[in-house]
Amino acid sequence: MKLWVTPKGDRWLCDECQKQYEKAIEQEGWRVAFEKWEPMLRCSACGYGDVEISD
Repeated sequence: MKLWVTPKGDRWLCDECQKQYEKAIEQEGWRVAFEKWEPMLRCSACGYGDVEISD
């Protein structure tokens, strides 16, 4: 999961949703603040995490 700094505020995006936002990332000049693999983090676009938690 990456924390993107955008003109409209920071957003967590998973790798899958990042592909959907490639055009906005280039046009608006988004930059990555940092990347973190944390099971509790959720993507702001799809709502899912990068890490699956098994019960």
